[in-house]
Amino acid sequence: MPKGAFKVYQEPNDPRDIRFEVCLDPEERIPAEQSNLRDEIDITLLVLRMIFPQSDERFKNYFKQLLGLAQAGLVGDRAQPAAAHQALIVLRDQITAQEGGRIKNKYMKELGWKALLIGPGLLLVYVVISLFHQLDGVFKSYLFLWAGCMAGVWLSFGARKRQLRFEDLHILEQDRMEPLVRLIFAGLLAVIFGLLFSSKMVVIKFGSVESWQFTEQMELALLFGILIGFSEQILPSTVGSKASELLNQM
Repeated sequence: MPKGAFKVYQEPNDPRDIRFEVCLDPEERIPAEQSNLRDEIDITLLVLRMIFPQSDERFKNYFKQLLGLAQAGLVGDRAQPAAAHQALIVLRDQITAQEGGRIKNKYMKELGWKALLIGPGLLLVYVVISLFHQLDGVFKSYLFLWAGCMAGVWLSFGARKRQLRFEDLHILEQDRMEPLVRLIFAGLLAVIFGLLFSSKMVVIKFGSVESWQFTEQMELALLFGILIGFSEQILPSTVGSKASELLNQM
């Protein structure tokens, strides 16, 4: 059994960090199993530091367990990296089970509140303006389209992230968009689709209904907005492909 290649201890200048010091002779190589374990411990520590604030007691508890298994797998003449790696998997599963729901619900609340501010907020603006001015029905349909999109984006996250993995805890969305930016981005893409539908450059038929009719029926505008928002992960590529098709025909 290879001896432990490291000295592992809590960083003196940063209680939220772990110090790894190689203690092998210069001609010796770090065993691959220990090198991989150290990399996985670094990733785990990074996630913990990102999801917990400085003074959180939960971080201290998880950190203590992480430091202990790091020392068991990387230190001494009887280092056991395989057993430490298995313990690391169990620790990650424990963190995900205990913290995943809290993190997901916190994000969904933030996304939901911003969606409520933007979506119904637009409809409220329409109501207020219509009290003083006669607005065009097409303008109203785009407001409903955008409002529906806000609800669709919120539903999309809940449907896609039904169960978080450990790797999702610190980065819920791989594109790293903040909730407000995501909602505005998806809303503008919904408007682009609305323009394609209303101009009949793109016509999609659902039963007896065609996509351009959202400008005449507000319930269709709301429904199309929800469907577009629900598909927000594929919207950029879809818009990009349609733009390429149009430009190639010019």
